[in-house]
Amino acid sequence: MHTTKTWIVPVLLLLLLIGCGWKTWQQATAYERQTLLIIQQLQAENRLESSGRQLLEALSFGLYDGYSRQLEELNRAQELQTAYRRSVDQLTGIFLLLSILLLLSSWLARRRMDDLGYAMLSIAVVSLAVGLTTPILSIEASKDLPVLGITVLEFQSKGILTTIDGLWQSGHLWIAVLLALFSILLPLLKTGVAWLTLFSATHRFSLRGLHLSHHVGKWSMADVFVVAILVAFFSTDSGDGLTHAEVQAGLWFFATYVLLSLLGTQLVIRYLRQVEPKRNS
Repeated sequence: MHTTKTWIVPVLLLLLLIGCGWKTWQQATAYERQTLLIIQQLQAENRLESSGRQLLEALSFGLYDGYSRQLEELNRAQELQTAYRRSVDQLTGIFLLLSILLLLSSWLARRRMDDLGYAMLSIAVVSLAVGLTTPILSIEASKDLPVLGITVLEFQSKGILTTIDGLWQSGHLWIAVLLALFSILLPLLKTGVAWLTLFSATHRFSLRGLHLSHHVGKWSMADVFVVAILVAFFSTDSGDGLTHAEVQAGLWFFATYVLLSLLGTQLVIRYLRQVEPKRNS
């Protein structure tokens, strides 16, 4: 009974963490959708149409207010975009806070390293789900053109799954398969094998599975993917104001997954290696 009570808080924190991750995904998706609507209004064709409406409104001495209404809609859309962005930032902070509390409560429950490792792996799985399905980087090329004003020349918002899907749709099948295999499937397999040792009956089979996943995990490129995205961010964000790159929430969740999955797996392996001689003696 006492053991059951000690896990009530960690379980509740994990449920809150899952709910927070779900809400973050919703808000991040809404932010991307709102951004795409704004970008559409700021593209060259629509900006040219807006300039025509502005001229018509000026010539009609305000009898035609199409440009004013369009400008109000754009301002409302930008305000809503800012609200979504603020919500995503706040939820990401709450997610990190809940993660810290979950790790702390898991450690205090029995003060065992494997409990801490399994908690890390649980957080890593939730982080992976959010990181895979939300944008990780957006790149916008815009310029202040005569008459048209601020005009978006090109905009791209990329996530891990959308990148793989884009490569697949464009005919780069092998690249898409390799990226999915080495950046998603293998890291997930390694984390899953480590986490499933919680329900293993014998540590001998657990260690064999962990050894196998450890060797397979050497082929994982999840950490390389994170570094590549950061390099793309810093190399694309130019100082001339023409091109701007923005890191999205998905990257931080994916980076959290990479870090916690590595640490959690090592803690579990270390604990199982320590208790294996005691079980054989």
